[in-house]
Amino acid sequence: MSMKLMSALLMSVGIGFAGAAWAAGGAADVPASVAEGKDFGCGAKGQKACPMQGWMKTVMQSATTSGDGAKIASALEYVASKPPPGMPKWVAISKDGAEKAKKGDIDGAKASCKACHDLYKAEYKAKLRDAAF
Repeated sequence: MSMKLMSALLMSVGIGFAGAAWAAGGAADVPASVAEGKDFGCGAKGQKACPMQGWMKTVMQSATTSGDGAKIASALEYVASKPPPGMPKWVAISKDGAEKAKKGDIDGAKASCKACHDLYKAEYKAKLRDAAF
């Protein structure tokens, strides 16, 4: 089994456990694009950032690092407005984090980020990393 496929399998299992609070079911299947080793032309070392990756690094990271609840809430509301297909908990997780940020619960807002990452990051990177955001 290739290292890439093994990593994808381990991430899928991790998503099933770590995202359990948000997920209705278990771990997702390994996407075909991971097994095939699709080259997206972005996001890897030495390549330009992928669209969402670049946005996360500039906007979301800046907001969370500042600890400014209004900025975090605004960023999470933007994320909630961009749900990818096949990721049904995306909007609820983002909106929950935005509400927590508005109330000053920065750690709670960051926990929603982690929940979304645990649930969807591997699948998003495998299928949609080059999609417009």
